[in-house]
Amino acid sequence: MDVPPIHPGPYAPELLVLQGDHRSAHIWDGELLSQTLCARRVDDLWDFLRDRDLHPRVVQRLQDTGFYRIIQIGRMQLEWALITALIEQWRPETHTFHLTIGEATITLQDMELLYGLLVDGMALLTGFRPQDETTSSGASRMSLTPIRQYLEVLYPEIAVDAEELHITRYTSWGAAVLAYMYRQMCQASMGTQSDVYGFLSLLQVWAWEWFLQFQPPLPQLPPNVAPPFLPLARRWVLRRTLAREYDAHHNLPLCRDVLDLLEGA
Repeated sequence: MDVPPIHPGPYAPELLVLQGDHRSAHIWDGELLSQTLCARRVDDLWDFLRDRDLHPRVVQRLQDTGFYRIIQIGRMQLEWALITALIEQWRPETHTFHLTIGEATITLQDMELLYGLLVDGMALLTGFRPQDETTSSGASRMSLTPIRQYLEVLYPEIAVDAEELHITRYTSWGAAVLAYMYRQMCQASMGTQSDVYGFLSLLQVWAWEWFLQFQPPLPQLPPNVAPPFLPLARRWVLRRTLAREYDAHHNLPLCRDVLDLLEGA
């Protein structure tokens, strides 16, 4: 009996028009079979905070925007095999993961429940673009001075002595972080690059919460530590010593197989 040929691409090429340059096309051609994505200087923030106490005014600003919860959650060990396998399934055309069980994506609700980021309020849409094109050509950082100057022009009523409520009412940081994360996953899913940036620990926690096949076993908490409730990312950081028998640890082929063999309810 003749075996029908396997079609590596999407069933609807008129929708997923970027397949020719998508990361999955390179994998099908025998490239990137063992290459995991990675991020340079991913621990800079935690190295900076390790031996420093933040000024109370800085803490207050971070609390107002919801970002202080991220510092309270702490550093999370990233599983690059899992992150890579997920980004290989990400489609820039639809901003969703295309899986065998259908499409899935990270939502604003996930931003709030997983990391406690604020999603209410006005979107952070400034339209800012640096004049120096080199600062926006895939660089991982840029000077904050031009951003501050631009915001001072955009919102002249915001000053050093402005009321805190007046400053924070403009920002839905959860939406801003989600948009940035979408953009970084879109870039990483195309071509053969090996660097990726974005809120990658959120992507990892999202996968652990929604796909039980990827969840590492969690050891028991110490007797004097209460189980965390929200944000959900806390439970993965408080129990730092994940069991060593976690098979998906740094195993890219296994992570790919798990995603390819997902079955619906």
